[in-house]
Amino acid sequence: MRTQPRSPIWPYLGILACLFILSVTAPRAWDRLARKEPLGQFLAARKPPEIAIRRWPAQANASAQGGSAAHSDQLEQPFSPPAATTDSELDDRSDDVELPGTHEAAALQWPTIMPPAPEFAMEVEPPVAIIEIAPVDASHVERVLELVGKHDVDRQQATRPAASSAWPLPRVLVEQLNGVVKHDPGAVWARQALQLVQELCRNVDEAGRSPAQILGELRAIAEDRVAAADSHSGQTVRALYALTRWLDVWDPAASLDETRTAGGGDLAPTDGVASSLPAVEQLLDRGAPGAAWRKYLRLDTISRLANDSQAAPAERRDVARKVLDRVNSPVLTQAQLRFLSEPALVALASELRVWAAESVASTRLLTHVNAYEHSGLPSDAKLVANDWRGLRWQDTAHAKRVSEGLETHYRNANLRLALSSELLNRWIPQPDAVESPVRDRILDVPVYGRHTTFTDVSVRLVPDPRRIRVGLEADGLVASNTISSSGPARFHNRGQSTFLVRKLLVLGPRGLAVWPAVAEADSNFNYLISVETGFDGVPLVGSLVRGIARSQHDEKQGEARLEVEQKVATRARAQFDAEIDPRLLKAAQAIQDKQVATLQRLGLELVPVGLSTTEERIIARVRLASPQQLGAHTPRPRAPSDSWASLQIHQSAINNGIESLDLDGRSFSIEELFAWVAKKLDQPDLANQDDLPEDVYVTFADEDAIRVRCENGRAEVMFSFAELRQGRNRWHDFTVRSYYMPKQEGMTPRFVRDRGTIFLEGKSLKGRPQITLRAIFSRVLSLNRDLNLIDESIANDPRLKGMQISQFVVDHGWIGLAYSPTRPPATVVRRPE
Repeated sequence: MRTQPRSPIWPYLGILACLFILSVTAPRAWDRLARKEPLGQFLAARKPPEIAIRRWPAQANASAQGGSAAHSDQLEQPFSPPAATTDSELDDRSDDVELPGTHEAAALQWPTIMPPAPEFAMEVEPPVAIIEIAPVDASHVERVLELVGKHDVDRQQATRPAASSAWPLPRVLVEQLNGVVKHDPGAVWARQALQLVQELCRNVDEAGRSPAQILGELRAIAEDRVAAADSHSGQTVRALYALTRWLDVWDPAASLDETRTAGGGDLAPTDGVASSLPAVEQLLDRGAPGAAWRKYLRLDTISRLANDSQAAPAERRDVARKVLDRVNSPVLTQAQLRFLSEPALVALASELRVWAAESVASTRLLTHVNAYEHSGLPSDAKLVANDWRGLRWQDTAHAKRVSEGLETHYRNANLRLALSSELLNRWIPQPDAVESPVRDRILDVPVYGRHTTFTDVSVRLVPDPRRIRVGLEADGLVASNTISSSGPARFHNRGQSTFLVRKLLVLGPRGLAVWPAVAEADSNFNYLISVETGFDGVPLVGSLVRGIARSQHDEKQGEARLEVEQKVATRARAQFDAEIDPRLLKAAQAIQDKQVATLQRLGLELVPVGLSTTEERIIARVRLASPQQLGAHTPRPRAPSDSWASLQIHQSAINNGIESLDLDGRSFSIEELFAWVAKKLDQPDLANQDDLPEDVYVTFADEDAIRVRCENGRAEVMFSFAELRQGRNRWHDFTVRSYYMPKQEGMTPRFVRDRGTIFLEGKSLKGRPQITLRAIFSRVLSLNRDLNLIDESIANDPRLKGMQISQFVVDHGWIGLAYSPTRPPATVVRRPE
C-alpha cells in the first residue's frame, strides 16, 4: 500500500457536515448480497488497499495571511517521487491511518518543504484602511475596573495576593458546596468537604495537620461520592466535578514551592541556546526554504537575545514560547514534523524550553485560578494560561503534574458535536436511475446495447473509541439488454447484476484518511432471449447452426459470468471514487478557504480533545483556543438520549473568538467597528448595517473589551469602554451590559435581546442623563438584529422534516442545542416563556 502523510485534523472537521451533501451516482449496502459480511470482519480480513488520493493542501489560503511572497508563505511544495509503504508501516495502520496519497520518499528533499505562513497565528492583520487606531491612556484600565460593578469588585478581592503561607479559598467551589448543603441538609459529605477546604486554605502555621492529610481525606470523599453518581442531582455533580478539579491542582501544588527552580527568566544569556545556533544556521542556509524556516522559527530574534547580556528575561521567555508553539503547532504536516525532528532543531527546541519555563508559586497559581473561576474574564484566563505555559516547560515532576491538571481541567474541550447515523443517511441524496449505452467486449466478443443502473447510497458508522470512522457504502443493480456477435451468430441477452462498493473515511488526531473504494459484484442471471444466424433462411442448416451456436454460448456462460462480475465491480469502484474523491477535495478546499483561513487570521486553533464513533453516532470534542487561552472547565449539559444531532458550546470558545478580534484598547467609529469585525470573520454582510447611530466613536478598555457569560438561562454580554463620544458629549470608563435570551422558531435556534436590558455602569455616569447613551446602544444592539446559532439554510432544509428542537438551554457556562425526531411537546426541554 502507498500512503501519504496526514494533514492536520482541524481543516477536516467540517467534512462531517459535508457528508450531509454528498451526491453520488454509484451504489449502496454492505449486507444485501448473498455474501453478507460485517464491516469489521471485512476490514480485518483484507490488507489496506492502495491509496490513490493526494493529500489535501493544509494551507491553500496562506497568501491571505499577509506577505508579498505568496510562494514562501505556502505550506509546502510537491515532494520527491513516492516510495512504497513498508510492512512495518502497515502493522501500525490500526493505530494511525495515513492520509491517502503517495508516500514521500525516505530521503526527504527538504529544500521543497516550506513552513506555514510565519506570522499567521501570532500577529493580527493590519486594520481596514478606513479604521483609525488610537491607543488608550494606561490610566483607563484601573478606572474601568472600579466601574464594572459588584462582580468585578469581587474579582479584585479574589485576585488580591494572599499571605505567603496560605492558599486562596476557592469561592466557586465553596458556593457550590454550600448550595448542595442548602438543597439537601442531609448531605454530610458536603459539610465535611467545606470544613476540610477551609482547613486546607488556612495559614499553614494555624493548620493542625499537613496538607497531604487533608487532601487525602478530600480525595476519599470525592471518590466515594463519584461512585454513587447515579443518584446525584445536577448541583451535586457540578460540586463534585469542581472538587475533583481543585484536587488535581492542589495535590501537586502542595509540593510545587519545595521544588521550585529559577525559570528561564533567570538564566544567563550565554546558555545552551547560543551553543545550539551554529548547527541550526548551517541547516537553514539553503535558499528560499531555509529563509522561510528562519522567519518561522524567529531565528534572528533568538540569536540576538542569546548573545545580548542585557536582554530582558521576559522578552526571551515570550519569544521562546511563541517559537515552541509553532514547533508544536497542529497545522504542521508530517513532512514538516520530520524536518523539525532534525537533531539540530531538536537541540534548539530543548534549549528553548529552558527559556520558556517560569517558576510559579503555588499561591500565585491558585489565586489566578480562583479569580478566573469566579469572573470568567478573558484577562483572568490569560493569567492562568500564562502560569500553565510556565509550568509546562519545566522539568520537575511536580510542575509537570500541575500543568497536566490545568491542561485536563482548564483547557478541556469547549465545543462538542454529535451526529447520528440516521441524520447522516437522511442528508445523503439518493441518485436517480441512470440509463447508458453498452459498448464492451466479453470473452473477446463485441457486446452492445443498453443498461440501467439503480443505486442506493448510505453511511455506516464503525465503532472506534479514538477516531471517527465512517463507511460510505453503495449497493446497486444493473439491468442490461444486450446483443453480442460471434461468427455468423447474434445473441440477444437480458441480464441482471448486483454490486457492492465500500469506502472508508477515518478522522483521527492527525488528520483525515480516505481509503480507496473496494467493490464486489454478482451476476444474478443472464438469459439468452434469442439467437440469429446468417443461415436462418436455409432449411435444416439454419436450425443446426443455431443449435451449435446455442451450445457454444452455454459452454462459455461460466467464463462470461466471471468476466462480467469483474468488470461490473471494477467500473463501480472507479465510478464511486470518481464521484466521492473530487467532492471531498472540493469540500476540503472550501473549508480551507473559509473556516480555516478565518481561524488562522484570528490566531485560533481547533484542536481535537476526543473523537469517537459508536454504532449510533459520531462524536467530536474539540478546543477552540490559542496557546494563550483556556478551554472549558465545567461539566456540559447532557443532550437528550434520542437526539439525532447535538451541539454544546462553552462560553470560553465565544470569548476566545471575541478576544482574537483584537478590540482591546482600539478606537473606532461604529461603522468602522462593524467593518473591522466583518473583515476579521470574513462576513461582508456584517458591515452592511443600515440602523447604526451616526457620529459615534468608541475606545475600548485595554482588556476585556467584550465578554460573554452563559448563566441562568441567558447570555450576558458586557462591553467595557474607556471612552465614547458623540459630538460634544464625552463619556469615560463605563460598561454596558445586556442579556440575550434563547428562542426557537421552528427549527431555527436564535438569541434575542431581552427588552429593557441595557444597563449602564460607571462612576462617570452618576448624576448625568443616560438617555443619549441608551439611545445609542439600543440601535447598536438592535432588537431586530438576532443572533442565529445555526445557519437558516440548514435549519430550514426539508430533509429535517419530522424533527424538532428538543433542547435549547443556557446554563453554567454552556449553550446546549439538540435536534430529535418529533415527539410529544410535554417531553421537550425548553425555557418557559
